[in-house]
Amino acid sequence: MKINSIPEKEPLHTIFKSRSIKLAKIKDKEERKYWRELKKANKIPDIYLLPSEINERLKEKVKNGGIKNAR
Repeated sequence: MKINSIPEKEPLHTIFKSRSIKLAKIKDKEERKYWRELKKANKIPDIYLLPSEINERLKEKVKNGGIKNAR
């Protein structure tokens, strides 16, 4: 309810709209491209990872020389 009360001129309205818009329903190519880019820019990052996923990513970085082994 509160989200719907945000005025369209506010940047936050555009951010919410870009996250929820269905790109397949937009017929105009340029408009679809515009919203696709906004959707990508306003994507919520994957910050919540399982500990096992964090360990795997760290192991891969150490293996590839991205992080020096602390031992």
